[in-house]
Amino acid sequence: MRKVGDAYYNSSIEARAGNISGGLDYDPLAYIIEKAHAAGIEVHAWLNTFRIWGAKDYPKDPNHIVNLHPEWLTRTSSGGLAGTEGLFLDPGVPEVQDYTYNVFVDVVKNYDIDGIHMDYIRYPGKNFGYAAPAVERFNMETGRTGVPANNDTLWQQWRRDQVTALVRRIYKGVNSIKPEVKVTAATVPWGDCSSSFGNTSAYSLVYQDWCRWMEEGILDANIPMNYKKESNPRNAREYRNWLNGFKRWQYSRQVYNGQDFLQSPELVAQQLEAARKYGADGMVGFAFNQSESRVKLVRILKNGVFAEPAAVPEMPWKYSAHRKKSRELYAKAIDAATIGRDLDKAIGLLKEALIVDPHYIDASFRLGRCYMRKGMYDEAAKKFEEVLAERPDYLSAKKNLDEVNKKIESSKSDEAVPDTSSASGGEEQQENK
Repeated sequence: MRKVGDAYYNSSIEARAGNISGGLDYDPLAYIIEKAHAAGIEVHAWLNTFRIWGAKDYPKDPNHIVNLHPEWLTRTSSGGLAGTEGLFLDPGVPEVQDYTYNVFVDVVKNYDIDGIHMDYIRYPGKNFGYAAPAVERFNMETGRTGVPANNDTLWQQWRRDQVTALVRRIYKGVNSIKPEVKVTAATVPWGDCSSSFGNTSAYSLVYQDWCRWMEEGILDANIPMNYKKESNPRNAREYRNWLNGFKRWQYSRQVYNGQDFLQSPELVAQQLEAARKYGADGMVGFAFNQSESRVKLVRILKNGVFAEPAAVPEMPWKYSAHRKKSRELYAKAIDAATIGRDLDKAIGLLKEALIVDPHYIDASFRLGRCYMRKGMYDEAAKKFEEVLAERPDYLSAKKNLDEVNKKIESSKSDEAVPDTSSASGGEEQQENK
């Protein structure tokens, strides 16, 4: 949904991607959500984080972030901009942190997504991070002067901390807005897996301390891009070494093994069986473009690895977040109804609580009570019936439902009373009209 600082959705922050087919009224993300949810499929919005342009030329749009804020681009110590992967924003620039955070929460606020996925959540290489505002900030925080050497351990750790700070901020921000939305990241497992995370490519080459993210609990699931060729004995060995590493550094979160789908279908299936054997919580295939190979892959997986339906792994801590958020909304609703005497506000808050936690029985009951106090008896009866369908022993709901039904019946009786006005009176009124 965000490829290179552009938007494949309706964004209030970034320009619309230039290669979207269809008119301006077509919203790709909204369309995906509509179709996927109707089929029972989750939608996780994939956003490239710090990488914001390719390796060639500059964007033509003057409003693209590259053109608006070239000082935010990360550089090498010698001033070079573009790595082999293109242009990156510098995580050490405070405005980059704010801007990127706002891009992510904008999607979460405005779309009914099930998850948000951070890719390129790292530096492009070990010699990057030298944007002038970043170096200035580092010196201010450490009491240093000049330009730090690339092998300076304090400078290396500072750059790791900048990436981690954004991951933490996005995770907490998403949880405060929609605690049910899952936060995941594409992470680096290049080369072989070391017994010490400090010696891995993620930690030492691109300053991506995903082990810390898992331990701290600021990712719901880690998706390491374990793209190794099974046909290469060395790659096959590294693939399994990393599977062991993922489990070792999993902590209380989940790991979905990133799987190379571009090799032969038979080898894909072989690696998936290995991932299952080593205890991965799930898998993510890359890529799944339409092709004859994909048709064959689907057939092999359906008859083998995925002969039985695979359930989406449950995340108990996300349910805890649901409960916390819904209870906060419930408490605010009670205050609105009892202290502020604002039933409309209370109804709105209770509806929000039920969106977060649809099975929150007390919120359904209180919503029914608010409807009842406003004289919305049909709506109240429906809510009380929903409560009793899940909790037949909820006596207060039964009592209130009886009262509401009596009022509904009384209202119907009043409507059934015939008009006693005289015929002449009626004719007189008609003439007056």
